Amino acid sequence: MKKRILCFLLCAVTLLSLVSCANEKYDLLYSVNVGDVTYCVRGSGTQAKQIVVKKGDEILWAKKVKVDSKVGNLGETYGFEATDLNFDGVTDFMIACKVEKDCTSYLCYVWSAEKETYLLSEDLGKLYNVKADPELKAIFGFSRTHEEEKGYLDAPPATIDSDIATKYIWKDGKLLPQMRTSVTFYSATNYYLYSVAYYNAETKEWTDDFYNEKWFTPEEYAKQDLSFLYYFK
Repeated sequence: MKKRILCFLLCAVTLLSLVSCANEKYDLLYSVNVGDVTYCVRGSGTQAKQIVVKKGDEILWAKKVKVDSKVGNLGETYGFEATDLNFDGVTDFMIACKVEKDCTSYLCYVWSAEKETYLLSEDLGKLYNVKADPELKAIFGFSRTHEEEKGYLDAPPATIDSDIATKYIWKDGKLLPQMRTSVTFYSATNYYLYSVAYYNAETKEWTDDFYNEKWFTPEEYAKQDLSFLYYFK
């Protein structure tokens, strides 16, 4: 008897949890329409706390999201974008969850035809400044690295700073890197290095393209058009 009561209570709690997840909570902060579907960002103040997908008044999907309060409204859109993230012809969506200087992390939800729901993508969640390019059927991600080297003899300590844009493609449901471009500044020489590298999926290693490698003085670097590297700005 006790087991039956416990089972009933667990089922009731689960049912209430599912119902509550399907309800709209908080204030409507931002919304965008794609066809007859509306994607809503709801929250308190300027902090997003829930994503709701609706068709008319019918709630198709709703979920609480954990977003750092420092993200704010991020350009009045809360860093939200409804777009096809895996190029299967179905609209997915993402929302900024953390911002550190030029690097923005996202919660990316991709539609699963098999499970008939939106699933959080771990692959996309590992990237910064996620950008989907439908023409190239590629995803772009940005990263920044910083290294410090001890000075030798009378030489002062040196730093190596790199900005890297990486192109990814989907293969068998997995996101694989394909190529990357980077600009690295060496404080010891006061020079910038522009480089290109390609990823070998079999060896899982990067191969530098030395033919496209270029060195720039600060003056020469200032004249370069690097908008492709900082695509997210």
